[in-house]
Amino acid sequence: MPDWFAFGGTFMAVSGELGTVPYALVDDVESTDEPEEEPEQIGGHRIVERIGTGGAAAVYAALDSAGHWVAVKVLHPMVAANTTCRNRFAREVALLREVADTYTAPLLDADIHTERPWLAMRYIAGPTVGRRVDAEGPLMGVELLEFAAGLAEAVAALHRAGIVHRDLKPGNVLLAGDGPKIIDFGIARRTSETGDADSGKILGSPGWISPEQFHHRVPGPAADVFAWGGLVAYAATGRRPFGSGTLRQTVERVLHGEADLRGTPSLLLPWVQAALDTDPDRRPAAAELAAAIGALRDGHQPVHDARSWASISSR
Repeated sequence: MPDWFAFGGTFMAVSGELGTVPYALVDDVESTDEPEEEPEQIGGHRIVERIGTGGAAAVYAALDSAGHWVAVKVLHPMVAANTTCRNRFAREVALLREVADTYTAPLLDADIHTERPWLAMRYIAGPTVGRRVDAEGPLMGVELLEFAAGLAEAVAALHRAGIVHRDLKPGNVLLAGDGPKIIDFGIARRTSETGDADSGKILGSPGWISPEQFHHRVPGPAADVFAWGGLVAYAATGRRPFGSGTLRQTVERVLHGEADLRGTPSLLLPWVQAALDTDPDRRPAAAELAAAIGALRDGHQPVHDARSWASISSR
């Protein structure tokens, strides 16, 4: 059940889960503690093992008919029974077809009409940034710069395709050999959409949701930039930038811009601070971040200074 609380006299509902929240705010989907039977095959893909699970779906490592490794995401039975959730899954499949393969796990196949909708993606060897930091500690030096630049490039690519991800967090970014890969488009949306299919709900993961969403603004590209800032701070320090504690405490820190950035390298700190600005109109665009951090990675001076971003931005 969502937690209800008030900010500025307005009551709002946000899921209390600290993990992925997609689909969790749909009132007519009830959770169940019954064990889920592991399938042997999904859409002709032979299941080898479960590699992840969330409130909406499970993800399996599998082998296709040619013996190639794939990752198969399939909705949980209770979720698949809900029309709204099925429509979200269909939207995820459609958006994945529009994302450049360089920056995500490419979509290989899908069936959105079967009893339990599923999609198959190329299997990418590499941990999520969350697992990497938990196991080995913060990223440092060149590795951190490459992560920050690569993630900015990936976010910029999504925005060029007219897509806002809305759920960037440590568990949704893979560290592949050729750069970060963004996964899980369960609550992504097109920037061209005039309305929001999830209007009235705040979807995402507490601590990574941009502050404007708590003021009933439909999240635009600036919401992903906010998450980029949090992810870079997390990768650099090993700490969630808005800490832990209750949902209320986390949201209040986000709303008041109280990010813990201690330990973020001075080279990146101004850009992280700019990305985490509570005003979305004052954040740099992902393309500018990609250019600036890419220049830092390559040993050059960025064209713009992050500290003066607000004065040079015409947005």
